[in-house]
Amino acid sequence: MRTKFYSVFFLFLGLRLSSQILLATPETAFDVQHNFNAELLKMKNVRKITFEIVDKKDYEIPIDKNLVETYEFDTNGLLSRFYFTNIVKTIEKQTTVTTRKGKKGYQTYTESKNEYLYDTTSTSYYYNNGKLVLKRYFDGAMFYESRYYRYDSLGNVVKELRYRETNNSRDKNYFILGTQLLLSEDSFQYKKYPNGQLHCFSLNNENRPYKQQISYYDVLGLKIKTSEHYTAASWITQEHTYEYKAGRLIEARFKGNADKEVNLKVTFEYDMYNQLLTEKRYKNDVLQKELSYITNSADKLLSSLVIRDHVNRSIRIVKLKYDFGSLSSKEK
Repeated sequence: MRTKFYSVFFLFLGLRLSSQILLATPETAFDVQHNFNAELLKMKNVRKITFEIVDKKDYEIPIDKNLVETYEFDTNGLLSRFYFTNIVKTIEKQTTVTTRKGKKGYQTYTESKNEYLYDTTSTSYYYNNGKLVLKRYFDGAMFYESRYYRYDSLGNVVKELRYRETNNSRDKNYFILGTQLLLSEDSFQYKKYPNGQLHCFSLNNENRPYKQQISYYDVLGLKIKTSEHYTAASWITQEHTYEYKAGRLIEARFKGNADKEVNLKVTFEYDMYNQLLTEKRYKNDVLQKELSYITNSADKLLSSLVIRDHVNRSIRIVKLKYDFGSLSSKEK
């Protein structure tokens, strides 16, 4: 028994001390937004990571549209703000160009060039004792939507309140709460069983149950399956399954029929240093996207990311820029 305890202890110790900047977890396997290693960010004092993005269609030259994603972190390495540029309008401008042709002649032609109008969409995160208590989304114009979270003594989310809010500050870089309109209120109750099952019951604002989620864990405490059942639509079934190797997530699957029946799969591969190397995303067994991670050999931080979109026949090249130490007021 003691030998098994130490084996489990050193397995998780190795995971905790991983130098991988991005972590693949069951909760975030299908998320579009990246999941960062808070302990590594705290250790290296990373306060901001900027993703500089260039897109390239097959058989076309790369196009730099000045797209960026920015992630800011607090002193504990937790994500405090995420914002990105979004193209809201493309304007095609045509100019007449005249060039010399031969010794005395000239030729005139029309040249087209695209200009872009941007919005910045952001989400801010607030914590209490390491737990997320508020997530506030801003569309870059007027719309704010906030989610407030409450926890029990075991760290489980027991309530989520979703509000539409207004900002009374004239400077949109700061938020002064004005009005709140409650959009939804969900409560969660839990029941844990000795066979490694955790049942979560979701209740609406009338305190009526509408969903039951059952999570299954192995002897190491790793989540291996979740299944969801809905009260008002018993025919809907949704299920996640997870597979691991040496304690690391290597495959996540989802099967559901809430709309059309869909099967999703994400696979993860690691190098000899347990750094994330490739990620492949499938839909109904057809490869949709392939992500390649490139790590800097000197500091072991992720330096770039290449995303191959097989559906749209394009490549997205992402270069990571790190800021260390305190953020200046201008960066905030």
